Amino acid sequence: MKTGTEKADMCISNDDGVINIRAGAIIMKDGKLLMVSNEGHDYLYTVGGRLKFSETAEEAVKREVFEETGIHMEIDHLGFIHENYFRGDMPYSYGKDVYEIGYYFYMRVPDDFEPDCRSLSSDNCSENLEFVSCDDSRIMFPAFLRTELSECSEQVRFISTDDRIRLGDRIHVTIDRPYGSSHPNHPEMIYPCNYGYAEGVYGGDGEWQDVYVLGVDEPLREFDGRLIAVIHRFDDNEDKWVVCPDHMSFTEEEIKKAVAFQEQYFKTEIRSI
Repeated sequence: MKTGTEKADMCISNDDGVINIRAGAIIMKDGKLLMVSNEGHDYLYTVGGRLKFSETAEEAVKREVFEETGIHMEIDHLGFIHENYFRGDMPYSYGKDVYEIGYYFYMRVPDDFEPDCRSLSSDNCSENLEFVSCDDSRIMFPAFLRTELSECSEQVRFISTDDRIRLGDRIHVTIDRPYGSSHPNHPEMIYPCNYGYAEGVYGGDGEWQDVYVLGVDEPLREFDGRLIAVIHRFDDNEDKWVVCPDHMSFTEEEIKKAVAFQEQYFKTEIRSI
């Protein structure tokens, strides 16, 4: 809860999506980058956060560094300006497209730097700090830091990325519950379609995005098809995607019938092509 003097974050939401302005800290030690993890998600992200109204990006990154590490740190120079579209997975942005401008600053790291992290993420998960190498196998945001930190340039570099998934896009699905198999926890439930996940895309539950594959009446291990619908659950924390072969199409009523074996237990709406 904000006090009477606390400023609001530079985060604007409307019917089309969310606009964020963020400042991130590049804190390096022995060739490794200080990253944040939290108990609610299995990816890493930089120290930093959204600007508050009346703040500059430089003021914001200094504040965020102190809040997340307990250390006052000076800026060395601005390294990157990052323009990015992505699909939101936080309470304020869940299920929406987010347009974010990020300013990433190289910080002057004290020789005796020992961070003390007591911060929470925007969805109130306890955060942890660790120095990681850029070839760490875990997912890292922003992803461009893996390659762009190899040369520390004094020039400001502009990076533009788009991580959105749109209806009509082609999706690769790994099938972990094939056609005709039974639910692992409810053996009486038999899958009338292939069901799996889109690796690399997070659902609202923090796991890979769940996907129904329609139009293929045989067990599969993998599938590449077209995203034709999103099933939004009003009473759950995750949506479901619907994918089918490129040459096929399904009406919303046909989709509803095909997934009713599982979606009948939720209040849903279907957003389709």
